[in-house]
Amino acid sequence: MTLLHLITKEYINIVEALLETEDVENDRIIIEKERFKKMLEKYKYMRFKEKTQIYKSLNMILHDKNNYTLPCKDHTLNKTVRKVVINYKTYETVKKLLETEVN
Repeated sequence: MTLLHLITKEYINIVEALLETEDVENDRIIIEKERFKKMLEKYKYMRFKEKTQIYKSLNMILHDKNNYTLPCKDHTLNKTVRKVVINYKTYETVKKLLETEVN
């Protein structure tokens, strides 16, 4: 198994686990940083920082320039906080590509 295959399978598993408890709004799943970190650290084939760099490069998460999070409005706290924003469109594309057989 290649590293790309491993990372994309992990990403699909993470998104599918999140879909059980989280809503998709505007092609995004927004979660707490700590939850995301815990999910990425489950499999220790690579450090968290390296994985987030790859996720950013492959557009698996939406982020600002020097971070892996985005400012998001927290309606409960009524303020803006930094959260991880999963790109649902990337999930759909990657999942479809992995499931498509080519002859």
